[in-house]
Amino acid sequence: MNKATARERGTHTAQEEQTPPPGWDEAQNELARAADLALLLIAGHQPPSLLTSNNNSICRALQSSKDQAHLCEPYCGKAYQRALEAGGAPAHYRCHAGFNCFAQTIKLTGERTLAVIGGRAFHEMKDYRQLVERVRDGDLASLNSDELFQNILFGSKEKLDELAERIASAAVNFHSRTPTHQVAKRDSASKKTGKEFNQQLEDASQGAEANQQSAVVAESNQPATLRESCRAALDNLAEKYQLASLALLLRVGDTFKCVSVTGNFSEGAMPVEIDPEDEKLLEAARRGRPLVATKQQRASKNSMNGKDDSFELYPLVVGDEIKGMLLIGDRILNEETRESMFKFCRELAMPIEVLRLREELERRMRAAYHAQSFSERVNGVEPAEAYATILTHSAELMRAERSSLLLFDEEANELEVKAALGPRAEITREARLRLGDGIAGSVLSEGRPLVVRDVSASKYASAPPERLYKSDSFISYPVIIGGRKVGVLNVTDKKDGSFYDEFDLDLLEMIAPQMALALDRAGWHQKATEFQLLSITDPLTDLLNRRYLEERLSEELERSKRHRYLMSFMMIDIDDFKTYNDSNGHQAGDLALEMTAQALKSVLRSADVAARYGGEEFSVLLPQTSLAEAEVIAERIRRRVERTRYPHGKTQPLGSVTVSIGISTFGAQTETAEAVIGAADEALYRAKEQGKNRIVLAAATPPPTSDAA
Repeated sequence: MNKATARERGTHTAQEEQTPPPGWDEAQNELARAADLALLLIAGHQPPSLLTSNNNSICRALQSSKDQAHLCEPYCGKAYQRALEAGGAPAHYRCHAGFNCFAQTIKLTGERTLAVIGGRAFHEMKDYRQLVERVRDGDLASLNSDELFQNILFGSKEKLDELAERIASAAVNFHSRTPTHQVAKRDSASKKTGKEFNQQLEDASQGAEANQQSAVVAESNQPATLRESCRAALDNLAEKYQLASLALLLRVGDTFKCVSVTGNFSEGAMPVEIDPEDEKLLEAARRGRPLVATKQQRASKNSMNGKDDSFELYPLVVGDEIKGMLLIGDRILNEETRESMFKFCRELAMPIEVLRLREELERRMRAAYHAQSFSERVNGVEPAEAYATILTHSAELMRAERSSLLLFDEEANELEVKAALGPRAEITREARLRLGDGIAGSVLSEGRPLVVRDVSASKYASAPPERLYKSDSFISYPVIIGGRKVGVLNVTDKKDGSFYDEFDLDLLEMIAPQMALALDRAGWHQKATEFQLLSITDPLTDLLNRRYLEERLSEELERSKRHRYLMSFMMIDIDDFKTYNDSNGHQAGDLALEMTAQALKSVLRSADVAARYGGEEFSVLLPQTSLAEAEVIAERIRRRVERTRYPHGKTQPLGSVTVSIGISTFGAQTETAEAVIGAADEALYRAKEQGKNRIVLAAATPPPTSDAA
């Protein structure tokens, strides 16, 4: 083993001094560009490489990370050996990140044997989604950065095989000193480079016809966001085919949302109602025939009737999932143009989905940061500071230059401004609204958030000019806990000048639980008197109390149903607590409860909600957490308590203070707070029966269907 390690180190050291043969870099770079796949020239262990072309940005980050590089060792680290063992044929492998690669030996000069690693590409979108989840919440979270998703590659096995053939041919030509640039460029005019997602989007729109594959893309001012990229694609399509009215809709959960529109389609308005799971959409994609619909009606397969309000609908499909729709609404298309529209949608779907997932990850990471900041910074500050802190974090998250926070006064039946940011903030703070009056009063009364892209195109009156708003777009969000009205958050004047939409609303909803908790804490503290035993906090342990927990549980269940989130719940009981209390006195028992509460706090995440349920029982609500993840957290709790030195712990029957834990999860049989608590309590009872100091899971049931949600 030591000899192998030394030999490997020797190869590594020698390799660092090597360079690729003169002239090969141009050929390899062109091969990688034309195939839109990565190519690395190696002479042994990788890293390092002699030459890297079009590398996948995630691979670059992984192999540059001290903490994660070892994950790549069994794959690309051993690629040279794989290639030697394959004897000149491409050796295909799939790495831990889901990338598909091949390793293949080549000879460029003399008898020296080199190898190439090719591909580093996803075959399917599901592999990309799985990696995104690992970066968002899993073992690769430390990698997250602005550069991580700069160059993500996709390619089929056939595409990798074709690249292997072309590089073998190029190597033979290079070895015999024949020009290689012709080999590298062969048929490249028929291949879309797509190195950057935005380039792919514009290429898709420019290259819809088979005889016009090459795209003319401006080098400057490339669209940077999903919305800008969608707009660029529609603009190119409109110009190419003289189409005036276009709309691009993307799937968000169980519905579609408008992302970009032109012509007669209205911003924010949904011209058609159709379920993303509707079989007609997949059938349309399979048959290559558009659906025809009428505004305000459901999509159907009826032929065009010539009415002005009819339009054609083309699905965007990734794998076997509908990810979006292209709507064309200004004229009837001929069959040749329809075929081009389907080609456009096929080429557009993948880069759009990659951009969407990338932006979703960025939003979730921002939300996670702000959620943690809420928990860390709001607790313990004075009420006035708490309101300003909550508003500042919300405004930063939503990139709003102007915002306000209103709390509901139940006795007066009014909303009172507690904090405001931006121009005229002092005047805003003086405002009060009756419940049901104005936009904020109506939003809280109805309990539904309001997103307005353009107030001038809505039923709402524009603000007076003297208020100096920069934009006509805003979000008014009601804060409600367990059916109880808490207040309203308003944000407007987005810093980049764009409008707010449903994607921004989704981002706001991610931090809503933390915001509601922080607001409720501030409100209760502000009202605190000598009778504060009725507050939301247990006075002994400083955990939340049972009343508050049950309200939050009901609210979190509704959120899980609406967004199909996972959710888990724990019931925790100190084993043989009566023995401890009776033997050592009530003061020792109280101290044991406090120490157990501290043990819980020390291992829980910022989004978790811990409460003293009653007596020696505790409970923990775990939003967006699977049963398996909850079990890992429960084991941390169990170990932390077991290892904590309680004053009289050694006198306990098990030799230390321990806890038993029962865990339930949101599912078809556990859709109510009572059912979730009951399932966890029953699992706790079984943990006691089986010997205590252990964790038992309630029987999991599949989540409710989308109809139930």
